[in-house]
Amino acid sequence: MIRPARECDQAALVALSAQTGFFKPLELDTLDTVLADYFSCTRDDYGHRCIIWDKPEALTGYLYYAPEEMTDRTWYVWWMAVAPPWQGQGIGRQLLQFAERDIQASGGRLLLIETSDTAKYEPTRSFYQKCGYTPTAHIPDFYADGDGMVIFSKRLEG
Repeated sequence: MIRPARECDQAALVALSAQTGFFKPLELDTLDTVLADYFSCTRDDYGHRCIIWDKPEALTGYLYYAPEEMTDRTWYVWWMAVAPPWQGQGIGRQLLQFAERDIQASGGRLLLIETSDTAKYEPTRSFYQKCGYTPTAHIPDFYADGDGMVIFSKRLEG
């Protein structure tokens, strides 16, 4: 059910992200641009990965992750989304676990994920903590006034 994303998935990934109601138009435009780069191999050349949870009836979720430049084996989740009808069924957790194993196999030692500190994102923050991630940093007003960033981390070694 988990497979690498293909170029023909690009529009569906952007649409799935929009369906969640958690991504702003600017973020969706950026996702579309990043995916276009990824599928043209410019991002893949740097170790970026995009995986999909694909059911026969629908593309249900995805995770985009990459090594963080200028660090020693630190990786970053850039985007993650599960379509609303499929949320709460373990798809996000399995995508994260797949990525963690992949990153470990690539020698990665640390995985970071960022999200908003607003009330709307409380379920997202709770999900990351249930998956073993620790809130490591908080930057108030990062995205906009009243919309700060919380960074979660998880050690992958040992």
